[in-house]
Amino acid sequence: MIFHTKQFKLAAVAAALLAAGAAQASTGMTDNLVHSPKALEPLTGNTSAVSNWRFTAGQSFNGVAGALDGVARLSFSNSGGNWACSGSLLAGGQYVLTAAHCADDFTKMTVQFGWQGGAAAVTRNVSVGNAYVNKAWTGQLDTGADIAILKLDTVVTGINGYHLSTTNDVGKDYLMAGYGTTQKATNDLATNWNDGGYGHYGFNTFDVDSKSFNKAAGDAGVYDYNPNYYAPGTTYMSDFDDGTDMHNTLGRLAHETGDKWTSSTGRGGSEALIAGGDSGGGDFVWNGKEWLLSGVHSWGWQGSDACPDFGLTGCDNSSNNHSSFGDLSGSTATFSHIAWINSVTAPVPEPETYAMMIAGLALVGVARRRKQA
Repeated sequence: MIFHTKQFKLAAVAAALLAAGAAQASTGMTDNLVHSPKALEPLTGNTSAVSNWRFTAGQSFNGVAGALDGVARLSFSNSGGNWACSGSLLAGGQYVLTAAHCADDFTKMTVQFGWQGGAAAVTRNVSVGNAYVNKAWTGQLDTGADIAILKLDTVVTGINGYHLSTTNDVGKDYLMAGYGTTQKATNDLATNWNDGGYGHYGFNTFDVDSKSFNKAAGDAGVYDYNPNYYAPGTTYMSDFDDGTDMHNTLGRLAHETGDKWTSSTGRGGSEALIAGGDSGGGDFVWNGKEWLLSGVHSWGWQGSDACPDFGLTGCDNSSNNHSSFGDLSGSTATFSHIAWINSVTAPVPEPETYAMMIAGLALVGVARRRKQA
């Protein structure tokens, strides 16, 4: 999978962040526009006018008011310019979960919540030393290590953060959210930041994980498969369905590789896919009472790039909208990083600390006995 590893890295890191620079420029944050080659733009859309997909403060999903209030807009700077990503506030209000490629190189980071009409309700900052990038991150997006944690300078109150899904959610429908580019999926046009004053949402399904996908492709002789490459974590894959078999890309690829997974023709008018600038944003699954953070947006892959490798044509709806119907996305699964996330957000005391605590408690016990005597 070496070739497509490079494809993912170029499409989701270089282009997503370069596109994000244009977004910042549109809000007056910089005048230095950096344009990525059209062929590398990881772009997306929804099934109708983008204004229909804005999420606003307090908005309810499955009866949960403010379900997406914890979605974060990240603005950061490095030697290459000013960029944008997305993230998700974790329960407790101190930390934000995002993609590693959004947090591994910045000199200044601003995190905003309630971005609506081009203004934020809450703003926090992150110092360079308070960015925790997964230790397995190497810059290769599809290994399952594209995940990072940001510690905010001040705890966020009044906004509910997200609990994490601890299960493999392949096959489940999910709610996605972020502050990236937008476009109607049927338009043969690149997405843009014309509606960048708002965050946007949509729905999709986790069809398969990338390890299973690439193993099936390896068994079919399409790619070279190395299981060690996918050892760091799990990546969920989704396609952008329009209800037809033609654009059910993962369903078509499954058929070509022995039907090792299933992929439906989509969720109809609510179907969507992530965009440039959505990197690091969240995929949320419903457990019956709350939305659990299940995936962290990582990469986009054109169906017109994937399908020819399997001898297929016609997967991609648009040559200019590079995440139109038939295109693919990947998100890092939270369940595969629970131990690491907990080690950062709720670290276990070192043995020496335990010893001191036990000794302290023993002394307290002695003091009480003496007093009682």
